[in-house]
Amino acid sequence: MIRINTCAASIALALSGTALAAPTAPSIDMYGSNNLQFSKIELAMETTSGYNQMVKYHDKAKVDVKFNQWSGTSGNTYNIYFDGVKVATGPITGSQTTASFEYGQGGLFDMEIEACDETGCSKSAPAKITIADTDGSHLAPLAMNVDPNNKSYNTDPNTVVGTYFVEWGIYGRDYTVDNLPADNLTHILYGFIPICGPNESVKSVGGNSYNALMTACQGVNDYEVVIHDPWAAFQKSFPQAGHEYSSPIKGNYAMMMALKQRNPDLKIIPSIGGWTLSDPFFDFTTKANRDTFVASVKKFLNTWKFYDGVDIDWEYQGGGGAAPELGDPENDGPAYIALMAELRAMLDELEAENGRTYELTSAIGVGHDKIEDVNYGDAIQYMDYIFAMTYDFYGGWNNVLGHQAALHCGNFMRPGQCDGSGIDENGKPYTGPAYTTDNGIQLLLEQGVPANKLVVGAAMYGRGWEGVLPSSLSDPSDPMTGVGNGKLKGSSAQGVWEDGVIDYKGIKANMLGANNQGINGFEYGYDEMAEAPYVWNRTSGQLITFDDDRSVKAKGAYVRSLGLAGLFSWEIDADNGDILNAMHEGLAGGTTDPVNRKPTAAAGADQSVEGPAFVSLDGSASKDSDGTIASYAWSQVSGTAVTLANANAAVASFDVVEVAQQEALTFSLTITDNEGATATDTVVVTVTPKDTGPVNTAPVAVVSAPAEVNAGDVVVVDASASSDADQDTLTFTWDVPAGIDATIQGSSVSFVAAEYTQDTTLNFSVTVSDGTDTSVAATSVNVLKKTTGGGTCTNAWDSSAVYTGGDQVTQGGKVWEAKWWTTGEDPTTTGQWGVWKEIGPASC
Repeated sequence: MIRINTCAASIALALSGTALAAPTAPSIDMYGSNNLQFSKIELAMETTSGYNQMVKYHDKAKVDVKFNQWSGTSGNTYNIYFDGVKVATGPITGSQTTASFEYGQGGLFDMEIEACDETGCSKSAPAKITIADTDGSHLAPLAMNVDPNNKSYNTDPNTVVGTYFVEWGIYGRDYTVDNLPADNLTHILYGFIPICGPNESVKSVGGNSYNALMTACQGVNDYEVVIHDPWAAFQKSFPQAGHEYSSPIKGNYAMMMALKQRNPDLKIIPSIGGWTLSDPFFDFTTKANRDTFVASVKKFLNTWKFYDGVDIDWEYQGGGGAAPELGDPENDGPAYIALMAELRAMLDELEAENGRTYELTSAIGVGHDKIEDVNYGDAIQYMDYIFAMTYDFYGGWNNVLGHQAALHCGNFMRPGQCDGSGIDENGKPYTGPAYTTDNGIQLLLEQGVPANKLVVGAAMYGRGWEGVLPSSLSDPSDPMTGVGNGKLKGSSAQGVWEDGVIDYKGIKANMLGANNQGINGFEYGYDEMAEAPYVWNRTSGQLITFDDDRSVKAKGAYVRSLGLAGLFSWEIDADNGDILNAMHEGLAGGTTDPVNRKPTAAAGADQSVEGPAFVSLDGSASKDSDGTIASYAWSQVSGTAVTLANANAAVASFDVVEVAQQEALTFSLTITDNEGATATDTVVVTVTPKDTGPVNTAPVAVVSAPAEVNAGDVVVVDASASSDADQDTLTFTWDVPAGIDATIQGSSVSFVAAEYTQDTTLNFSVTVSDGTDTSVAATSVNVLKKTTGGGTCTNAWDSSAVYTGGDQVTQGGKVWEAKWWTTGEDPTTTGQWGVWKEIGPASC
């Protein structure tokens, strides 16, 4: 009836010659509409306070658009269109209307406002509206300003070429995101993201760093991550990036978001920790602290969507970092492995929720003393890459000279220093192999880390000393045989931003010169054995060790020879392009073929046996850093002749008869690599008369462990109190419960207590041997059940739900744990096929 009347009225008006005009087209009030800048993330731009007060992320942006209709008919209803798609509608309130709505998709849109009534509709002129999101979808691709010395290369997604970009580089060095040669990179590690909690080491940086962190952590729980410098991260305007006063997001983060629009395949990963920000990691032996951390990292990645994963830079598990009092060699390693597992599980959840991939990486120290505290072979299953920090081997923290980023052992080293078998200048045995790239990588490979997950580090800086004078050199041709006299001094204009450290671009400009032969009194040298350059001023005594074009190409060839993942560098603002260019050219094969390196023969440790005996000579620890061992040859050098079996194999053997007096037999092992290079080592077998001395006394086994623990605790079962009256060396053989992931290290066993639905007793026993007799001791650890809060089963199996590995449900009066992704598969019928595994009876 209404429709008929309306039509009749329209016909009558038309016949009478009077027509109704459509509403006046709206005009947008830009000032009243926040200049059409809106955001899903709410950032405090004018103040500094706690991170949670400064950063608030919303699933949808709140949009308030004001429009005017000062003359004519205003109409009844407005419609708002983004790129032609209607996103909001509402009533017109008069000559001035505010349209308020929420919108969840970030981007830069053409907005039109339409005013309508029964006579028709009129649209405004289009205007650009920003809905900012942290994936950078609202931004144009970043315009770059890269040093032209950077050549152009094609990146391969299967070969890592990465670098660190540091938050503070925008200050003194004036290095901004648009300076990054991003076309030549696969990975950018953003340093650094701090963790709230104990952070005394930050005070060593000086300046305002500690106070800034304390401010960021106001109102934030310990072990949650924050942004250290909000001004650098999201407040500072960069005119070259088009940042306006009203830009919802600015700073390095907005620049990184725009960079992702330009290079969408580039991985940008926040690096958490670092040298002075690692203190909180040492509390991660407690699972509750790890849980807090992992949850905060998940929130951080959901807040800052341009990031592609997480990098853990814990310096260092077991100790040896900025805080010398921190470090637990027994428990830090298991805690690190547990952290990697928990982060991977969280990232898998994010991948399912957000429909994208996230990488888990870690930067690690590669000295033997750092690697021995973590079983990276166990951790790597959860990780995409290990960034091996193959630099900082030597430096001005002491006056011991050496190459800070060498690929191999140098000419300056003492006999037995490279492999750790010799005696140092103080007459003490070396504790392990020398710090070199190859020694570190080989230790990681021996632990079981796949080669294609190892990334080798290149140094874009040098480390140096003062006062290395010719009179201090034991070899006049090699300044590394001298003695340092304190850290290198200099100015920021020379590239020295802290004592002892100098940017590569400063070395190039002030010490190497255009022809790389040395200027201003500096001589250029290169240790061909180590593949390491240096510059030395014999008058001033300044000595600097660094990476250059030649050494980085050698590292690239090394990476290719072992099938490693690629190269990364610390840090990009110190490079003029030379080092990154060399990284690409080295990975591509360099300009010359690498020279074959001699293999390393290892005939094994000297032995002492009591005749008669069967003796094995084991040369299987021999290695070749750039190829393979083609042949082994054992021969006897001295002593009563014996018959060698398998003399052309890695392991040879022979029999010795009973002797009346002690005798030494010397054997030589010569190995040949696949290109004909050889190396030789010897071993001495001492044959002693049959012992008719006193009867051996059996050892006394003693084992201890906590009586009760909770799920997630790091538990140590310790038999180090065992003793032997004869003072014999003891060995330990452990019997541990099935199903626990235990780390056995000689006299101790450590593990992270699992979750159980009822109190569970774990029984351990150890057999202690003195080489002749044994003794056994046992102990038990009661793991308290994981309290669920009541008698009602709140996690009953749901046939429509999706479960992933580790999820637990109750069904049929039992608790079941999913082994992998599953849905609709009843645990009571699919457990025997491996989809579910039975944990125990339900407690509800």
